[in-house]
Amino acid sequence: MDDTQHTTEPPLAPAPPAAAGAATLGGALVDDRRFRAWVWVATSLLAVVLLVVSVPLAATVYGVHLLAAFATSLALAGALPLAVRLPWFAAALATAGLLAFALLSSGSEGAPWPWPVTTIIGQGSLLIVLGLMRPWWVGLAAWLACVLVTTPFAFVDAGAAANVVTAAAVTALAFAVAVLVAQRRLIGAELFRERAHSASEQQRRVLVEERNRIARELHDVVAHGLSIIHVQATSAPYRVEGLSEGAKAEFAEIAASARTAMTEMRQLLGVLRSADAAAETTPQPGLRELPVLVASVERAGVPVTLELGERLPEAGLAATAAYRIVQEALSNVVRHAPGASTHVSVEVLADDLVVSVENDAAADAPGPDAKGGAHGLVGIGERAALLGGRAEYGELPGGGYRVLATLPLGADGGTV
Repeated sequence: MDDTQHTTEPPLAPAPPAAAGAATLGGALVDDRRFRAWVWVATSLLAVVLLVVSVPLAATVYGVHLLAAFATSLALAGALPLAVRLPWFAAALATAGLLAFALLSSGSEGAPWPWPVTTIIGQGSLLIVLGLMRPWWVGLAAWLACVLVTTPFAFVDAGAAANVVTAAAVTALAFAVAVLVAQRRLIGAELFRERAHSASEQQRRVLVEERNRIARELHDVVAHGLSIIHVQATSAPYRVEGLSEGAKAEFAEIAASARTAMTEMRQLLGVLRSADAAAETTPQPGLRELPVLVASVERAGVPVTLELGERLPEAGLAATAAYRIVQEALSNVVRHAPGASTHVSVEVLADDLVVSVENDAAADAPGPDAKGGAHGLVGIGERAALLGGRAEYGELPGGGYRVLATLPLGADGGTV
């Protein structure tokens, strides 16, 4: 019935909102990866510096054995780059290193204890990384763990107490600054996403308005042609003398078809009018109107047999879609296979409404408008897809054509 196998329908328009959303997501992923890479490089360099400084400091000033000094310093410094990927392990490693160093250096005098300067710098840097890249409670847990394990040493002497309080205050300040910076960065990302979303919505509105304008213009053009057909068909019995009763009935049928087409077109395009426009209240055609549709096609010279099953829905989206599918399929028969015997069947199988339109090979030559753009068959597929169903169409092995659509009934009920 239609030449879909040789015709490819171009897309109506690009999808700027989806593209914009993908671009925004991709940009966010790139920025996040770049930020992580920079943080890892910075923490790795700082860890090397702290390791080089803290090992001799612990061995000479605090009297820690060289191997123990290297181990505790490695734990405190190595926690920095590990915090980028393993925050909990990094926090536990830093806490263990701090506790071990405090125990091993308890006999030192004249130096800040149990928090040396390198440890304060390292722990503050660790909390900054956690505050920037993780939820605030992760960094808070790491800060509390380090403060709690060193609090007992504050009861040893006044110098240790002052050191613990100073270290806790400095690291808490570093963590608070990191959390504020992270929140500012998060707010900036949210604003960026909102702006991108607003731009996408604006593009969508412009696209919808343009489609509405084109649809309204198309309605006006088609309505003009249908109006002329209606007027000419209605006035023909009065303008032309000697018409037979059959010819007058034919002109009346043409006028009625034009009038029905105009009414249905106004209903379909009514949603494109302004919000102040009154809604159409005329009911949509359903399966009850199929015999009338088949009769009109038979008068056009196409023999049609109609088979309606039991428990068919009286109304609803499935019934209307089935009527439209049969209407389009029969129109294709009239255009592309005039005179071909056609069989239409509508039945309920399980919870689906199955519509089948089959026609034999064309008995006559195709009509003058047989070359189409396959928009009708595309529309059949779209109608079925909107209801969650599917549509298949193609040539039959022995010649002819078949359109088969399966429409879920859903909540539609009743019988014809």
